[in-house]
Order: sequence, then C-alpha cells, then structure tokens
Amino acid sequence: MPLVASRVWNNRRKWIGNLLPALFFIPPTALGVKWMLDNSSIFGKGMWLVVLGTVLGWIGLNLFGLFANAFMRRELTRELKAKGVDFDAPHFFVGFTTPRFFNVLDAHEDIGFLFMRKEILEFAGESHSLKIPRADIKRIRFRPNVHSWVGLGRWICVEGVQKNTNFRLSIEPREKNFLLLNLIDSANVRKQIEKWAFKKPTK
Repeated sequence: MPLVASRVWNNRRKWIGNLLPALFFIPPTALGVKWMLDNSSIFGKGMWLVVLGTVLGWIGLNLFGLFANAFMRRELTRELKAKGVDFDAPHFFVGFTTPRFFNVLDAHEDIGFLFMRKEILEFAGESHSLKIPRADIKRIRFRPNVHSWVGLGRWICVEGVQKNTNFRLSIEPREKNFLLLNLIDSANVRKQIEKWAFKKPTK
C-alpha cells in the first residue's frame, strides 16, 4: 500500500497555533477572575492579573499564531515545484480563504503562494489553486478577519468580475513568521499587487 504524505497545513498545527498563545493568556486571567470572585471586587489585584493575561495572550498570539510557518513554506515550496509550479514570477507566501469558509481553528482555509504572472494572478496552494486574468480585477482592498479583532492581521481582498459573476480572493501575508510583522508588511504586499494589476500596458 503506498504511503500517503501528511498534509502540511493540518489540524495539529492549527491547534498548536491556538494552544500556545492560550498558555500565555489563561493562567494569569484565571487567577485574576478567581481573585475577583473571592474578593467580590473587579478592582485591585484581580483586574491587573486579567490585564496581564490579556497582554501576554496578545504577545503569545503574535509569536506563536503562525506556528511552524517557515517549515511549512519550505515544505510547500518543495511540493509545488515537484508538481511543476513555476516559481520564477514575483510571488508571496500567503494564507488563503474562499468567501464561505469558516473554521474555529484558523482563518486560513489553505496556505500557498500568490504569483503575479504576466497576465494572470495565480494562487497555488496545498488544496486550492486558481487563476484570475488581470483584466478581470477591478479592486483591491483590506477587509477585517479574525486577527483584526486583536490588531494582528487583515485580509487583502482581490475583487472583480469573471464571466458576469463577482468574485473575491482573500489572502493574508505569511512572508514573516510573526503576525504583527505580516500586518505591517500587508500594506506593501497590497501596493505591489495593485501596481501589477493596474499597470498600464506597454506600447
């Protein structure tokens, strides 16, 4: 029986990306809530423990929310090249989602690479692949995602019309290994996609 390669973007990595930040958040927050209940007061030591837990949780999410990101990028690069994907065009490592996707473990339905080819914007991922003609792209904008709730991320949405049907491609940069750095980098990624999508054709 042939061996089946395990998925790069799997539930184990999604769980770890949630559990590690929770280890920063839960202990001080739980102690703070217990102190409040024991002392019938929301002020004092209990409040400061909850504040500490919130800050530590934010730091933990930034540091570990993209668990094994560099490893997954290397593995996926190797797999896609083996499938014949051309990496010569400008590209970004990104998280990807379709409009109807929802999952409590992670905002990213798939991970892969967004390629800006001559006339095609192509996403090549582990489980999804699609190509959008540049002429079909009408707008590129930011939209909030679950990372936006804590100030650590946002979608870059490529929107347009294809065969009389509106579409939206939502991606979030994963070029860096920390959420905050990707949030900062998202402005540059959007700018580069816009520059490619709306550049004037050469004569």
